[in-house]
Amino acid sequence: MNTEAHHERARTMLNGYSSALFQTGTMVDGKFDKAVDAITSLDSLLVITGLGKSGLIGQKAAATFSSTGTRAVFVHPVEALHGDSGVVEPTAGMLAISKGGGNSETIEFVRQFKTVSNGMVITITEPDTKLSELANIPLFIPQLEEIDEWDLAPTTSTMTTLGICDVLAICVQQKKGLTAEHFAQFHPQGTLGKRLRLKAGDFMVGGDDLPICTANLKASDVIFEISSKGLGTVILVDANERLVGIITDGDIRRLLERHENVLTLNAMECFRLSRRSTDLPQPEVSIVSEHTKAIECLEQMQRDRITSLVVVKKNRPVGLVRMQDLVAAGL
Repeated sequence: MNTEAHHERARTMLNGYSSALFQTGTMVDGKFDKAVDAITSLDSLLVITGLGKSGLIGQKAAATFSSTGTRAVFVHPVEALHGDSGVVEPTAGMLAISKGGGNSETIEFVRQFKTVSNGMVITITEPDTKLSELANIPLFIPQLEEIDEWDLAPTTSTMTTLGICDVLAICVQQKKGLTAEHFAQFHPQGTLGKRLRLKAGDFMVGGDDLPICTANLKASDVIFEISSKGLGTVILVDANERLVGIITDGDIRRLLERHENVLTLNAMECFRLSRRSTDLPQPEVSIVSEHTKAIECLEQMQRDRITSLVVVKKNRPVGLVRMQDLVAAGL
C-alpha cells in the first residue's frame, strides 16, 4: 500500500502533468502550422469527434473553438453512423480525437466524412495509429503512462490532448486577427463580455432622475435635490447648463461639522467651501462620456477613490454613473 501522503502524491502527479505537457510541446512541428492554416481558412463547420473521454475533450474543444471565433460542432461518432452525420457539409473540416487511434466507431466516421467532404481531416492521437493514417494532418501526443497506479484511467492523455486542442484554437484565433472585442461578442453575459461591451451609458442615471442644480440656487434647494433624488449627490451647472462641479451629502455634513452656516450659502459657495484646503491639490470633477467602457469607469473610481462619475456631452452633464451599480453588474 502506498503510504505517501495524499498531498505529496498529488504534487507528484501534477509534476507528471507538467512533464507530459513539455514533452507534448516537443512533438509540435510544421504539421501544426498546416492545421492552423486549414482551420483558419474553413468556410464551413469544424466537425469534432471522439469516443469516451476523448469525446469529452472533443466537446470542450468544440466549445473553445466556438467561443474564439471558429464555427465548431461536436458529433459523437456512434450517433454520426446513425444519422447525425447529416451535419457534415462538402467543405467542412474535421478534428478527430483518439488516444490509441484504434476505435472502430471514430475510424468509420472519419471514412464516412471523407466521402461527403473534401475538407481537411486533422487527428490527435499517439504516434503510428490507424486513425492518424486517415488524416491529412496528423497531430500527436506522447505515449505516456496515465497517473493512476494501473495506467488505466485517461488522465495524462486527456491533459495532453486538451493542451493541443486549446493551443490550436488560440493560434487559429490569433491568425484570424480576432480581438478582445470580438471575444466579448461571443460572451455577452460573461464577466469579460460585460467589461468589453458595456458602456457608461448603459448604467448612467439620467433624465428626470438626474440630481442637478444651477450654481446660484440656495443650499436648501441643493439639500432637497440630494434627498429627493436619493443618489447622495447633486451636479452643479452654470446658467448655460455647463458643468461646474458636484456636491455630495458628505460635503454638506463636513460643512456642518466645521460650523458653516450652510443655509445662508448658495450652491456655488457650498461647492467652493467643501473643497480641500488651499494648500492641497484641488480635486477635479471626474467626468466620462456615454461611450466610455464601464470597466474603465470603475477603474477610474477606484483610482480616484470616488464613488460616482459625471457623464457629460459637450460639457453638459447628461448622467451619473455610480460604483455600486457597476459592482452589482458583476464588473
